[in-house]
Amino acid sequence: MSYKLGLLLSLIFLVVVFLFAGDMLCISAIRSDLDSIALTVSYRISMDGKVTDATRKWIDQCGATLKIPYQAPRIGDIYTFELSRAYKPIIISSEAMTITVKRSTIVGYYETLSGERR
Repeated sequence: MSYKLGLLLSLIFLVVVFLFAGDMLCISAIRSDLDSIALTVSYRISMDGKVTDATRKWIDQCGATLKIPYQAPRIGDIYTFELSRAYKPIIISSEAMTITVKRSTIVGYYETLSGERR
């Protein structure tokens, strides 16, 4: 009889661990996705010199939210931006979480590096 009780208690613990691991895996995947989006956004900002409407539309299609400090950077300025996405966890929290990636780029870096615009 005691082995059945032990089995039930261990199964409950095992389910909780699997749910927690699933949450951590989802958070890691979202962060990785935001990081790859941020890399592309960083390149586009550096090449275009600003956040264009096409870049904003692409970010929205990817399901992310862009937060920028100002609109008009100059060539050579360090431009910092944040990309975020909401996530409703299974077991970690009862409220939605916001996963944010903060990146920066140098405006015009790719232009001045090669001497010509591609």
